[in-house]
Amino acid sequence: MTEQNISQQELVDVPTLRLTPDLTRSIIVLVFSVIFLAAGIEMVSQGNMAGWFLVTLFTLSIVASLSVILPGACYLEVDPAGVTVASGFRRKTYRWDQVERIGLFEVGMIRRVGVDLNRHYTGPERVPNYDKSASGFHVALPPMSGMEPEKLLDVMEQCMKASGVEMKV
Repeated sequence: MTEQNISQQELVDVPTLRLTPDLTRSIIVLVFSVIFLAAGIEMVSQGNMAGWFLVTLFTLSIVASLSVILPGACYLEVDPAGVTVASGFRRKTYRWDQVERIGLFEVGMIRRVGVDLNRHYTGPERVPNYDKSASGFHVALPPMSGMEPEKLLDVMEQCMKASGVEMKV
C-alpha cells in the first residue's frame, strides 16, 4: 500500500454515504407483536397461564423490532475514513488502511459487498486461521435499502482511493 497526498478539497468531493435498512418488515413485525402481546396479557388476566408464553415471546419480538426501527440503531456509512456498520446500536468501523480488498460476492440469489481485512486490523474477524464465510470475505456488509451492491462498491472504491490507500486486486 502506498500513501498519497490528498488535498482536503478532494476529500470533500468524495461523498459520505449513510444507508439504513428498509423498515417495512420490522414495522410489520412490531405491529403484529403488539397485537399478540395484548392478546397474551388478556389471556393472563383471564387466568390462562399459556398467555405468559405470548407475553414473553412478543415482548422480546418488540424489543428486537425496536432495535432496528429506532433512529441510529442500524446503518451502513461509507466515507473517506472507512466503513462503519451499526446494528442494534453497536458500531464497528473498518478504516481504509485496514482493508485489503473489497468486492462483490454472490451466495445463491443474494449479492452483497464483502471486505477483506489486512494485518493492520487486529479485531476478531482477522485472527490467524479465521475461517472466512461462504462469501470468501472476512466481513459481509449487510443489505441496506437505497443502493444496489454494484453502486455501493463504486462509492467504496472512490472513498478508498480518496483516502490514499491502494487496494490489492
